[in-house]
Amino acid sequence: MTIQIILIFLQIIFLRKILKFFIVSPSYLYIIFSIISIICSIIYFYFFDNKFSLYNLDKVSEFEFINIIKLYLIALNSFIFGILIFHNFSKRKTRNLFKDSLTKYLFFTYDLPKSTLKIVNTIFVIILLLFSITYGKELIVRQDYLPEMNRGLVALTKIFSFVEVMFLGIIYYRYKKHSILLFTILILLTIGTGSRVVFLFLVVYFILIFISKGNTLKNKLLFQINLVLSFIFLAYLMQFRKENSHGILPYIQSVFSIENNDPIRNFYFNIYYSFIFGVYVTIGTIKEAIPSWKLIIISLNPLPGSMAGWYIYADKMRLNIYAPFSLHGRIFVMGLPFTILYFFLTGIIFSFAERFVRLLLKSGKKEIAFILILLLILHIIYGFEYNLRSAFRYFYYALFLILLTYLYPIIKSNLPKKKT
Repeated sequence: MTIQIILIFLQIIFLRKILKFFIVSPSYLYIIFSIISIICSIIYFYFFDNKFSLYNLDKVSEFEFINIIKLYLIALNSFIFGILIFHNFSKRKTRNLFKDSLTKYLFFTYDLPKSTLKIVNTIFVIILLLFSITYGKELIVRQDYLPEMNRGLVALTKIFSFVEVMFLGIIYYRYKKHSILLFTILILLTIGTGSRVVFLFLVVYFILIFISKGNTLKNKLLFQINLVLSFIFLAYLMQFRKENSHGILPYIQSVFSIENNDPIRNFYFNIYYSFIFGVYVTIGTIKEAIPSWKLIIISLNPLPGSMAGWYIYADKMRLNIYAPFSLHGRIFVMGLPFTILYFFLTGIIFSFAERFVRLLLKSGKKEIAFILILLLILHIIYGFEYNLRSAFRYFYYALFLILLTYLYPIIKSNLPKKKT
């Protein structure tokens, strides 16, 4: 393990010389998240006595824990090596692009057409209809955490809600009260589902507001406060699953209950769930998952789950109803050579996407760059706790966005022009 730590340290020193850090660099975000996860997990295992042991997954031996940490270090080394190799074989133009700091390109205001507000309101009405069709009264109070419902409609509701959150963040600069009102209602509705996507919505909304207000000290402080509050809320959100009843009313009542009103422990739980819990899920996955190239192929298949055969095996690839096998566990169980190859290729993919993020920012296409960054952040978050298929699909979304960005000018230039 010492050799792996030294190797990471040396690779990062070299990486800093060829890849200039900026606050939303996808490659650095992956590395930072990995290091925080490893360090927090070690501190938690050895020095945190009153463990949370979510779903009893913390009960592991020191040998099991150290073995997994070694594999995480190997994965991180492979990832960084992938970035270095990509840089080494890139053209000089790309290498120069990687050396440029792009923080100054992050802040901008939005030029909104008059129809934007109508679009926002229309999408919001569609979301209300979708919530009423999918959850109905069960959104307010229900007995089961995950009631039976149409998965397609649930996914559609999340997609429309995510689009609406982005619009609400964009219009905040001009329509502040309208934005806050609709966002508050949307968050309450999403809270009723108990989904972690609420945290994502909060972060996206605050980021969009942050980049529209400019590079000021006040803006930076407010942004940091909002992020801290979002993380605290995530701690509450995860505890909602343990309630006897579910929905908006039970969850709100739970927040104000005496037994849940321990802000320090909630703060620790949030760190545990965000950075540590995934390590224990990986240990559990290693214990229960069976090596299978067929499942790897299904997990990496870009086709919808029903066509790829995912739903035949999905229920069997879970530690319990709440915790599916993790991406790292699924990769680690396939052996060391595949682990090194997979995370090496992940580093290549992140480097490829990083190049486009930087090009988009410099060319003024900041909205597209932000979406691409967000997709990669979602891969990071899902990759450290959720299953391989759920995390890997964000690569396909990102690559599809890059393809559209590349093809749009070509298609536009070849369209027939109107005669004047």
